[in-house]
Amino acid sequence: MKEVKIKGVKLIFRTSFVTKLYLMKNRKLFLILFLCLISGLGHAQNPRLKYFGLEAGSTFFGGEMTSMDFIRSSTSSYHMMDYSADNLSSFSNKYSLGLKLELMSLNDRFGLLSGLRYSRISSTVEKSDYWFGNSDFFYWLYRQEGVDTEYLRVRGFNQYSDYLGIPIELRYYTGSRPRRIQFYLKVGMEINFLMASTSDVDFYNSAMSRYEDDLTSMLKKPKAVNTAIYGGGGFKFGRDQKPSISVEAFPYVFLSSKHAGIVEPSVGGGFQVSYQLPIKPNH
Repeated sequence: MKEVKIKGVKLIFRTSFVTKLYLMKNRKLFLILFLCLISGLGHAQNPRLKYFGLEAGSTFFGGEMTSMDFIRSSTSSYHMMDYSADNLSSFSNKYSLGLKLELMSLNDRFGLLSGLRYSRISSTVEKSDYWFGNSDFFYWLYRQEGVDTEYLRVRGFNQYSDYLGIPIELRYYTGSRPRRIQFYLKVGMEINFLMASTSDVDFYNSAMSRYEDDLTSMLKKPKAVNTAIYGGGGFKFGRDQKPSISVEAFPYVFLSSKHAGIVEPSVGGGFQVSYQLPIKPNH
């Protein structure tokens, strides 16, 4: 441990009224879309095609590390303000599994989908400038008492957050049935509820792992709810009113990136594969 005299830095974060209003509007939009879906499912008197499906997908995000005043690239007094992401890289990825029901329009050109989706967002912060010959670790301010300051050397840290979400999507099929290959465009929105979140630290010296619980308790925790919008296109393969497979790619935009934890993701992209079974109507 190295003794250094530091002046404390106090950061205050406020959520603006505009941000709160923006999130409220998005949640109201989601509620309206969800009620429209339920209404459509409940009042569809004419026979419409319905599909039950399983999905799996992966999404990768760009983003910035949340401001943390205990992260240092150096212990010299000149660098005491260098706790930003200048020498660190941060990124997030999301893996998901879900169940969805698709209700087709009467002309079979539109599909309305909703269901349940489990997802895990994994976020990582690590040293990014190995190729410049610099050290492959940074400093974590562990304790400060008067002029005595203790640091731990860290290679990186991770956060894993599990969510249960409700997606609502609208597909537009460019060609009418029956076709074995159909191209479609889609837009969607989802609201995710946090189930659990854990973190770990990769120490430069593994003997310091006994401090892991103390360090992870200092990390910013994700909020209980986040929302996102996405769109994209894909192909649906299968015979008419038979099991089918869909493959799609899409951009993804967080509407509540400030709620994400150690990394604030913004825009990303991903792909998804789904398997659908037709639900035969009762006559």
